Amino acid sequence: MREWLLIGLVIISVPLVLRRPLWGMIIYISATIIRPEMLFWGGTGGSYVFKVYYMLILAGMFLRHDFKKIGQVARWEFLLMLWMMGAIFLSEVVAQYPVFRGSYYVEELLKGFGICALLYMLIKDFEEIKTVQNVLLGCFAFLSVWGFDQQLRGNERLEGLGGGAWGDSNGVAAIFILFLPVALARAFASKNRRQFWTFLGIAALMVALIVCTKSRAGLLGLVTCLVIFGFCSRITVKLAQVVLVLMFAAMPFATKQYVERMETMSSTGDIENSASDRITLWKLGLMVFADNPVIGTGFLTYPEAKMKYEDQFLYLDEEFRNSIFRNESKKVTHNTYIQLLSDCGLLGAVPFILLVGVGILRGLQARRLLSVIPEKNAELICLSGISAGVSGYAVCILSIDAVLDIQFYFQLVFASILYAKIREGAKKESVAVFTSGTSLAAEGASS
Repeated sequence: MREWLLIGLVIISVPLVLRRPLWGMIIYISATIIRPEMLFWGGTGGSYVFKVYYMLILAGMFLRHDFKKIGQVARWEFLLMLWMMGAIFLSEVVAQYPVFRGSYYVEELLKGFGICALLYMLIKDFEEIKTVQNVLLGCFAFLSVWGFDQQLRGNERLEGLGGGAWGDSNGVAAIFILFLPVALARAFASKNRRQFWTFLGIAALMVALIVCTKSRAGLLGLVTCLVIFGFCSRITVKLAQVVLVLMFAAMPFATKQYVERMETMSSTGDIENSASDRITLWKLGLMVFADNPVIGTGFLTYPEAKMKYEDQFLYLDEEFRNSIFRNESKKVTHNTYIQLLSDCGLLGAVPFILLVGVGILRGLQARRLLSVIPEKNAELICLSGISAGVSGYAVCILSIDAVLDIQFYFQLVFASILYAKIREGAKKESVAVFTSGTSLAAEGASS
């Protein structure tokens, strides 16, 4: 019955998407957060939604002549994505080890970057960016409630919440941290109290969910994104007051197990197994990179590439060493930056690092512009929120492999578009003021 309902909704939405492709894009991106198959309790009945809406978006854009705006794609963020995609293609072609379904994952990333290109052509102004972000925040609010239900049913750290895209608890925390400052920005830029409390409520749900993951990287990312948001948006005092409210909302979820897990970060004793595990995997990744510094060993080949270095770790406890170099479900890097260095060398890691840097830079630019064009306060606060989310996310991915997490690239595109629109608007207003002043001067001279 539910599958038939989904098919019916897709059919009903066809005219809307053809008329307004942006709504097809909103549905598509929302489906990457709340995957249709998740609504069928692990079934596969909704995966066709992505193909259907991708084709509908393209058809709608063709009918509306949106492809004439292809020049808008030439932005730094997208050029870096193209560089990164080229490096990944090259590393796959010359890969030293076979990868199960490697081509599939490369194609998935290519489709995601294709969506990024379409976003540049579809989004016209700040209002449309707000519409997209509002819907996505609604998805995360829904996913938060779903996560609380899962925890009550025994999924203690919310593993797999959101499907395989961010399967472990650190990945879940990272994606929520990416969007948390966006919710706070929408609250501070709201036009009335109802909007403020709505977005603050969504932020409270997201903070509670992050605490539920018991992710140490999540805690570091949470602190980072809040500090960066307060600094870039110039609302540190107001944010501090809101953070107190968020802390009270999250306290019921900060269990004894959570506190004990966070305390391990400051422990002076033996490193906990999971932390020791990651440090060893990072060392191995850097060893693979040192031997293959330019193009790496091939995209997603790290689990296999690290195996040749086992003899150099004979000093480790035998049981621990066997877990690191196990032959079944071989362990991954657990660090996105080292993953790219190992898999794709400098050719692939540099553009990704620059993408992160540009995302953080947008927040610093917003801070500067807030004192120059205060009339763009709402837009600049939202830009600060997106940038702060990128900053917190950049910390979280120190402990997970997140190259394929397409939500990160979408947020970079939104920041890129928003920054360009703010600059364009400011230039138009300054030209209008200058023109008006010139006209008044001319009238005065003639009189």
